[in-house]
Amino acid sequence: MTKVGMLPAAEVRDVMSEAVVFVRADTLAAEAAEILVRHRINGAPVLGHGGRVVGVVSKTDLLDPRRAGEEKGPFVEDLMTRVVFAVRAHDPVMQAVRLMIEEDIHRALVVNDDGTLAGVVTPMDVLRGLLQGLSFGTVPALPVKFVDLRTFKDGLRR
Repeated sequence: MTKVGMLPAAEVRDVMSEAVVFVRADTLAAEAAEILVRHRINGAPVLGHGGRVVGVVSKTDLLDPRRAGEEKGPFVEDLMTRVVFAVRAHDPVMQAVRLMIEEDIHRALVVNDDGTLAGVVTPMDVLRGLLQGLSFGTVPALPVKFVDLRTFKDGLRR
């Protein structure tokens, strides 16, 4: 007779997308806008030196009317949001779900311990996991983790 046990709760790594469109901090805003349009996405993580996540840039950031008429620039680093909501690959999927709900965001970045980009998780990734039969279990109230990138010095070009 076999015992039927509960499946372990899936981790973010089980559902995340590893192929992520990103832009570099020193990319011109116009070029970043072209990247977002070409890939049909609303935003992308911004990487600094060493591949560390230093922010997120969205179409809204790039359409700032105060910047209309500028011949050159600005650079993505001048427009990006420096507060990034992120999870780690070994976190439970439900932690990413809770983060997206509580912060009203449509994607959570997945970062490695050194701050480099590992992937992204979206509600669609979670739904695919459900269809594959992954068990997400339940997660008690967890503190929302975020990285305030304003506190980091990454040697960004100014």
